[in-house]
Order: sequence, then C-alpha cells, then structure tokens
Amino acid sequence: MTTTARPARTRRGPRSESGEARAAILAAARSLFLESDFSAVSLRQIAREAGVDTSLISYYFGTKQDLYNEVMALPSGPHLIIERVCARCTPDDLGEALIRAFVSAWDGHVGEFTERGSATLQGVIQAMLVQPNAFEQVRGFYQHLLIDPVVEVLRQRYDAEEARLRATIGLSRLLGLFTTRYVVGLDALARIDGEKLVAREGPGLQQVLTGPVEGDPR
Repeated sequence: MTTTARPARTRRGPRSESGEARAAILAAARSLFLESDFSAVSLRQIAREAGVDTSLISYYFGTKQDLYNEVMALPSGPHLIIERVCARCTPDDLGEALIRAFVSAWDGHVGEFTERGSATLQGVIQAMLVQPNAFEQVRGFYQHLLIDPVVEVLRQRYDAEEARLRATIGLSRLLGLFTTRYVVGLDALARIDGEKLVAREGPGLQQVLTGPVEGDPR
C-alpha cells in the first residue's frame, strides 16, 4: 500500500504573520501615542495606521493600556517592585530596600526630564484615570497590591492595625517621592543622583515603617 505524504500545513491567521503584525502595531502605536494624548488615540486608529485588523491588537497585546506600556517599554510597575522587595526583606531593612529598588528600576529609563516631567509616565497615569471606575480601581490597587505586601513584612513586629497604619503612611511617602521624581519631574528631586536620594530618604522611610512613635508607649 502506497502512502502519499501529506503536504506541509501552511500556517494561517495571526500566528503566521505574528512578527510583522506585532512590529507594525508597535510602530504605529508608538508614533500615535507620541503625537497625541493617550485618550485621543483609538485602537481602530492604531490598526488603520498599522494596516492590520483591530482584533489583532487585542490578540497580541490585550488592552490599549497594555499596548501603551509595551510601546513605551516601561519597567516593572510599583506593585511588582514592592512585591519583590518584600519577599526578601525583614522589617529592619525594608525602607532603604524599597527606595533603592524604585531608583534602580526607573532611573535612566525615562531619559531627559522636561518641564512637564515624563510624558511616558504621565501617559500611564492618564491611561489609568480614563478607565471606568478609575478611583475605585486605584483604591483597590493601593490596598491589595501595594500596601498588603508591606503589611505582611511588618506583621513580624506589630499587630495588624499598627502594621497597616505604618505601611500606609510609608507607602504614601514612597509613592509621593516616586511621583514627584518620575512623573511630575520637580527639578531638584528629578536631578538628584539616585544614590544620594537613597541615602537621604532611606532612613526616613525606615523610621516611618519601624521607628518609635512619639507619645506611643510601645
């Protein structure tokens, strides 16, 4: 019995052209995002510029914000940085470790600061705030992905209520520093050397997280 070899199957659909399609989408999206605000750019517009079907954008990248983050090649988000630091730190070295991790992840990434701060990171903030129920999402993001990992570390020393209060105040300080340095780009803070910033702010954050509180008998 003679067996006829089947011809090789030709890949069809998104997989066969993934490299070209992805590259075209990324190029089009980067061009449009740099020209316009995040909210002014639509997926349909990106698809038209890239010469692809709109559905391919969702197929390869997910949401518009996911595409924006990849186009701008952003490093780890704050929640991932905090998660990694908390996984390896004790209460006593958490403050400096958190600030150093943020500086290491973001310094040199945003490039030259301008009078308007970092357009890339401003786009991330805008992207988040135009989502439905944005403020509820932000509150949940802070509570569960930013504060909770710090609380878990501080629970080695404090009860749940005290650990959460210290974690919340500490994260407010850390993220305020992060925002004014990398998003707003306030001159003095944006231009200070990263190691000097760690040396100046690490002890202060550590004091918030584990230092004595005036008037507290503990």
